[in-house]
Amino acid sequence: MRRGWLSLLFLFFVFAGPSGCDFLGFKTWEWRQRLTLHVETPHGVVSGGSVVGIEVGSSPNWAPGTGAGGMSGRVAAGEASFVEIAPGRYLFALLGNGAEQIPYYTFFPADDKDRERQATELETMRGTREVPRDRWPLLVTFTDIDDPASVLKVDPDNLAASFGPGVALKRITLEITDENVTKGKVETVLGWLDDYYGSKFDGQRYETINAENRLANSLSASNFDTEN
Repeated sequence: MRRGWLSLLFLFFVFAGPSGCDFLGFKTWEWRQRLTLHVETPHGVVSGGSVVGIEVGSSPNWAPGTGAGGMSGRVAAGEASFVEIAPGRYLFALLGNGAEQIPYYTFFPADDKDRERQATELETMRGTREVPRDRWPLLVTFTDIDDPASVLKVDPDNLAASFGPGVALKRITLEITDENVTKGKVETVLGWLDDYYGSKFDGQRYETINAENRLANSLSASNFDTEN
């Protein structure tokens, strides 16, 4: 029983407590970040990005059953960054896959591992830097924007294979910002998104290794929007 209550207490302060909270060794941090895609096209450079809210928490060494002494984080609010490459053709950077980790590698030296200090600095830091190539998020597109099952993984080093000659991903930038979290933009492009919070893009309820379309079977609306 004691273990269960401690786990609930930890979750409360990580995901509901105020920013900067430090209670009995449980700590939380919050910041907002904008990930922006910059793409070269035959008609010039186009860019697009979205602001998400990040929540990070750590637990003290004495706390049982909570990943003692470690840190965890999540995208608490917001939606995937995207940019329109050509009419009806979009490039998306998915949520998840360690999005809350990207600032550590973007704003601090690679050999700096003091995540608690870094999280504290990120809460008050403001600025923009280029994301290292090995920290780019998973990128996808849809061959048919009206068909979720048409989702395809995009090679960031060869956008031309997905979008045609003259298209290349120049860089991805990350900004720590005071701007409001982005809401509603991705749904204007993916009008069917609300139908896929409880199922995968191939129409299946659960992910399975036997799925014919493994990528579509691995994705749901939560990879594009935290709304639900």
